[in-house]
Amino acid sequence: MTNNKKIYNNDNLTIDEIDEKKVRARAIIINKRNEILMCFSNKLNHLEFPGGHLEENETLSECLKREVLEETGIFINEDEAKLFYTIQYFCKNYHNKAKNRLVEINYFIVNCDTEFDNTKRMLDKEEIIENYECKYIKVNKLKKILIDNKKSTKENNSSLDDMLLVWNEFLTINKG
Repeated sequence: MTNNKKIYNNDNLTIDEIDEKKVRARAIIINKRNEILMCFSNKLNHLEFPGGHLEENETLSECLKREVLEETGIFINEDEAKLFYTIQYFCKNYHNKAKNRLVEINYFIVNCDTEFDNTKRMLDKEEIIENYECKYIKVNKLKKILIDNKKSTKENNSSLDDMLLVWNEFLTINKG
């Protein structure tokens, strides 16, 4: 599987102009029943693929495994996860803090039939406040649910646009 990439760089920043970099890993977990495991914030009415931020001295693969375990209670193996899509945002004067930031979100396809386990999840304080939960959604229904979620979410950011972009690419590559 090839890793496709989308780059947003309206200010034409170079890598040398970047002051800080934030990296995230997200998992598109698909099982044999043709379902995708999604995380849902009840407080924000917001769906997302499991995942999160890379910590210091952590590899991308380690980040993915840690975040999936924390949010779903599922331990994934190296051979179950394949880097599929990367989105990069070059942000000039990020949040008016006089720093240029590169945000990189890496999406992995994870074929995994292990069920999520609420007893093994290790949610952070914010996820607990948001009443974060796991849900399986049929592959053929996810696109419509993401579109509907974009219309109804209390959150105003590009993460749902990113998920739709990545999901459309997944569907294109996995036809038939």
